[in-house]
Amino acid sequence: MRKHIWVGSILLLLSGIFPLFATNIYPDWFIHPGTYPQLITGYTYNGMSAQDDALNMYCAFKECIVVGTLEIFEENESDELLKNSNYFYYFSPDSVEALEGKFYEADAFDVSTFTHDRIAAFSFDSTQTVSTLWMNAEEIERPSWVDKTFFRDQNFYYGVGMYTALGRENDGWKTAEEQAIFTILTALAVEVHHLKIDVRTGDAFTQSMDQISFLKIKYLLRNIQVLERYPDRQNKLYYVLVRIPRNGLVSPLMK
Repeated sequence: MRKHIWVGSILLLLSGIFPLFATNIYPDWFIHPGTYPQLITGYTYNGMSAQDDALNMYCAFKECIVVGTLEIFEENESDELLKNSNYFYYFSPDSVEALEGKFYEADAFDVSTFTHDRIAAFSFDSTQTVSTLWMNAEEIERPSWVDKTFFRDQNFYYGVGMYTALGRENDGWKTAEEQAIFTILTALAVEVHHLKIDVRTGDAFTQSMDQISFLKIKYLLRNIQVLERYPDRQNKLYYVLVRIPRNGLVSPLMK
């Protein structure tokens, strides 16, 4: 039996009004996780402890199967583009159980005293220490990858995820991370079905250019890595950069 994480819609419902930008300083390991490969980030999220989240995501990022669909509705007259996605990560629960008791907290910080949310870094080394280098969010230089969506090089696929910072911070970071992965998957997917919508005017049908596209995804993923995070204070957004090795992504639905 495989364990699965239901991601559901990328557009999360905000359960209340929370302080905007609950934290203004971040440790370097959180902003530049790619330079700390020995650390695994965990969030208090959906009633889950930071350690349990880190365990689940470590196992999913090592190897998982992702199955789902993306629905895109494009309205001709207003050129609106509405997206809805539903997909699942599947991975073996045995891999999580095998790691229980072997994860040690190396560092952590509180995101909000109001919501009691926190973010922590974990390691397999109980003696692991992290130098406390803190970064003011408003002084972090805007990285060039923020203006991209999907790109690739000889060895990796890269995806950029973005989500609003108007809700709970941990929800925002987690969703931006999921969206970054989904950006890679949808950029490489090939099986797309289109449905045009007819609009009745009086007794006659008028052909409309309104269209719904259904994009199916089915992938085996290995060695997903979060490289960087960026809190965009000016535009109230969270950005996450993720990469996946070319040989770590397999699908019968790829271009």
